[in-house]
Amino acid sequence: MKIKNILPFVLILLLFVPCLASADKPISFSADQMSGAAGKKNETTQLKGNAVVTVGTLRITGDLIELTGKDYRYVTATGNVHGSDSEKGYSFSAGQLSYDRDTEVASFQGEASLSDTKNKVEASAGMISYNQKTEIAFLQVNVKLKRNEIDCTSGFALYRRTVSLLELSGSPLVVRSGDEFRADRISVNLETEYITLDGTVSGKLKDAKKDGDVPTDDSANTPAATVPATIPDPASPVVPSPAGQNAKEPKQ
Repeated sequence: MKIKNILPFVLILLLFVPCLASADKPISFSADQMSGAAGKKNETTQLKGNAVVTVGTLRITGDLIELTGKDYRYVTATGNVHGSDSEKGYSFSAGQLSYDRDTEVASFQGEASLSDTKNKVEASAGMISYNQKTEIAFLQVNVKLKRNEIDCTSGFALYRRTVSLLELSGSPLVVRSGDEFRADRISVNLETEYITLDGTVSGKLKDAKKDGDVPTDDSANTPAATVPATIPDPASPVVPSPAGQNAKEPKQ
């Protein structure tokens, strides 16, 4: 058999061979087409058509996926991006994804959605960053999050999966079983449905009367937080609780 006839079969085999660059979370990939180059310090591989990349229990699919950096540290997927982590219990979709295998931080952009199947939480935003190590998600731009009877919208949100705690800022609104809550900052324990309001507070509560839903406006001003609230880097292993007179995290 001629060499030029052997090469296509070799290429197909390479697509399905795992790259054991990381002993803890090996990476493997497959696609209809592959192209790339390898050097002493950097490697680049481009996958097209039914592209699939698996890093440990994390599975990523997309129209186009690029693997770059030493030992394929960086994964970039574009076009109909979907994925899931069977061990962590979540799935996602977006227009574009960037993933760093060393820090284990994934960034989703373009109608990004995150489905926390483990905690029954559905979230969407213009951009989502998720740290697999700390299991903390940072959402920004048109944030929407839902769990059971709680619906949340805001400009920014920090979601800690391990303790089911949600911290909202940027004109946050929380609706719980028809009751509406607004404040400068809102913390929600999604497990207990305990809500903490901080800053300028207002709300509308359902009132069981003859007409059914009769809203009542109960507004109040509370002192501003002594320390400005900050949004930490999702790659950080420790995330401080927001400072505020009324911001008390429920005991777990």
